[in-house]
Amino acid sequence: MFDRDAWLEIFNTVLSNPLRTGLTGLSIALGIFILVVMQGLGSGLESGVQETFGDNAANVMEVRTGNAQLAFRGRKPNRRVELHNPDEQALKNELDTMPSWSRLVYRWGSTVQYGNQQGSYNVRGVDPDQSEIGLVKLTAGRFVSPYDLAQERKVAVIGAQLVQDLYPKGTDPAAVVGTFIQLRGIQFAVIGAFDQSGSRWENRSVYVPFSTAQSLFQNDDVVSRVSIGTGDAEIEETRETSVSMLGWLKDRLVVHPDDAEGVWVENRNEEAEIFRQIFQGIRLFVWFVGLMTLLAGAMGVANIMAIVVRERTKEIGIRKALGATGSRIVGQIIQEAVFLMLISGCVGLLAGIWLLQGIAPFVEHDFFSNPKVNFETAMLALFILVTVGVISAVGPAVRAVSIRPVEALRDE
Repeated sequence: MFDRDAWLEIFNTVLSNPLRTGLTGLSIALGIFILVVMQGLGSGLESGVQETFGDNAANVMEVRTGNAQLAFRGRKPNRRVELHNPDEQALKNELDTMPSWSRLVYRWGSTVQYGNQQGSYNVRGVDPDQSEIGLVKLTAGRFVSPYDLAQERKVAVIGAQLVQDLYPKGTDPAAVVGTFIQLRGIQFAVIGAFDQSGSRWENRSVYVPFSTAQSLFQNDDVVSRVSIGTGDAEIEETRETSVSMLGWLKDRLVVHPDDAEGVWVENRNEEAEIFRQIFQGIRLFVWFVGLMTLLAGAMGVANIMAIVVRERTKEIGIRKALGATGSRIVGQIIQEAVFLMLISGCVGLLAGIWLLQGIAPFVEHDFFSNPKVNFETAMLALFILVTVGVISAVGPAVRAVSIRPVEALRDE
């Protein structure tokens, strides 16, 4: 039930000493402001990193080859190690069943032309599973299919940058489906378009069927890379698989066991786990600093409330003499503290949100994007603030009601 007199008294008490109230409120507002801004900046860092590395799923292992540095089994050092179709098929049989699998052929700096416009882009020959492994976000059409692969069809899925560069300004991605482009001098039908926001390099790519790319763009059966989706496998399971896979590959490709350059397996599950731990540490640090700042503000409120109670000793004595209960007096003091904490906290919260929204357009970067505070965090911060306000006012309130009316009336 709304008590008008009680609220008038709260306003009168809070405003009776504006300087003291203002400084106390400032310390509280500053605490939640720091918490909100730091949480927003941490969120922006996490969002930026996820977007930058978001062109590949985290649950992926990649097999790559390079130049062997050590002589082994009669093979010379500094030789090029290559993965061929039989090697890839043998590896697939060795692993038996994996959730997703894609071979890749790369052709960097390939000329792509549409009409009178042309540019240099990256061509990737892939299997259909690449759409899942690479988290390809289609904006129109479809991805490479098993039928395209089997028939070595000349079809292509183009990135958003190609749509922007080669087609008339403002062209809808759906409008490019069914058009034809010249890819390295060969005509391909566009069957789809994609947009990997936050990854300009990915958007400069063209996907074509692996079999088509291998047949048209190289004279052998070399596989540039193999991407393997690990699904829901635990980190330890993927680590064991990657280690055993690397040993098998080195034996088959005649690479010295201690050679780290001839062939390697990149386990993105481990990288994702590292990032998760880093961001978890950042979140814990942000909350620790924010809570310590709020605690400092709460201590200030507790001191202020102690002073206020001391100044109102006679008033409290008169109230008790007139029949006011201890619970009512305690409730009044706690209500004043919570009111001050809540108003100051809302000011700090709004200031923090306003700052993050204001700087967001000017701080966009490959590793920093969209700093913001989610609703749950804001509500949790306010809940903590109110809880701290209640706790900080309990001590002075209990001391206030413990004073006997006669002693309170004699107080000078």
